[in-house]
Amino acid sequence: MGVRVELGKSLGSVESVKAVSDIYSPLSGEVTEINQLLADAPEKLNQDPHGEAWLVKIHLSAPAEVQNLMSAAEYQTYIGAEK
Repeated sequence: MGVRVELGKSLGSVESVKAVSDIYSPLSGEVTEINQLLADAPEKLNQDPHGEAWLVKIHLSAPAEVQNLMSAAEYQTYIGAEK
């Protein structure tokens, strides 16, 4: 904790059987908490991505960046277009 992250830069990675994928920070700021639940139960990322499977909590250094985030509906449209 206390690590500074920047919008669009890698803040960590997720490893699966087939690959390792970077996780990119949606906002800039300082990591204040890491979800330790995922260390023991990484499958939660697929099971409950909008609930228990949060990754980190970030104290924002540029709150205006929030305006550029997608809504849940916009994201669903985006991932549908990616298939």
